[in-house]
Amino acid sequence: MATKKSSKVSVLSLKQHTPEALLTFQISVLSQILSRVVEGSVSQDLQLTSRQWRVLVILNRIGPTTSGQVAAATHLDHSQVSRASYELLGKGLILMNNDDGDRRKQLLSVSAQGMEILRRGIVGSQKRQTRLRAAMSDADYKVFCKVLASLTLEANNMLQETKSQ
Repeated sequence: MATKKSSKVSVLSLKQHTPEALLTFQISVLSQILSRVVEGSVSQDLQLTSRQWRVLVILNRIGPTTSGQVAAATHLDHSQVSRASYELLGKGLILMNNDDGDRRKQLLSVSAQGMEILRRGIVGSQKRQTRLRAAMSDADYKVFCKVLASLTLEANNMLQETKSQ
């Protein structure tokens, strides 16, 4: 069995290392800031967590489905989706019914009360989108979308590599 050879940077390189210049650092910081913005908005306006909101909007978009399919669409862990789903069920915002095709599966769907929360919450989402989008020209936005797609693809490739090691 082959072992990986460990490599190290010099002490000088370590002292000169600026994590703030790394793409992973910059994107992580932006992600955390935007998550706090969404969390603050949905918590104050809707009394939901950002995770509950994410599950609710995706469930609305894809329709009645399983928590596994919601997890895939939201890129959350199945356990996070399951927890958020039971919280949303407790608030009366989603329904959970047996799948006629497979009794072991539960189908999730948005309730009438959940639709009302969505109708209110989407206003905030649209305002955030408009404000962020206004920070870029049309050309910049086009390039941003292309770069984001490229980075997402490469990050998924990197993730697959770590899973196969």
